[in-house]
Amino acid sequence: MVSSIPFEDLTFVLLSSDHDLSRFHSAEPELDEFLKDDALENQHNLISVTRLVFWKGDLVGYFTLINDSIEVRAVEECDRDECYHFRKYPALKIARLATHCECERFGVGRSMLRKIFAITITLSHYVGCRIITVDSKYSAVDFYKKFAFKQAIRSPGETVPLYLDLKSALQRISSDS
Repeated sequence: MVSSIPFEDLTFVLLSSDHDLSRFHSAEPELDEFLKDDALENQHNLISVTRLVFWKGDLVGYFTLINDSIEVRAVEECDRDECYHFRKYPALKIARLATHCECERFGVGRSMLRKIFAITITLSHYVGCRIITVDSKYSAVDFYKKFAFKQAIRSPGETVPLYLDLKSALQRISSDS
């Protein structure tokens, strides 16, 4: 039995019509339905981009990214930039993130976040992108908080709004090196 799937053993590819999604099942039927029914159409319509994650040829997860913004006042004071004079920070949103139910707790979610961080850093070299956001299901809040996401300063509804300040995260990484 595998205890953790190494990042290097995963393959990340853009969703295409060539992929068989029929055997993907996560703990959230809503996430499965999005992948099978809406993700490709949204991608064709330039609404979102979905990446599939494969391990040994099997689909073990996926994530979908979209552009976003977050109100400055929704970010903790310590994450604000004093010289920033606009109402919102530019952001990249994790619109969906799901792991196949048979691969939960094998590090697939962690690896997907690692890939998302890399994408965000690359994106920030081309356009402003200060924050990563996610509207997390209550059951996933602790997962995101393990990776330094903070709850946005606004009332949660059906989901919990979380964010990660990329600038602060990169500074922490630099000082740890």
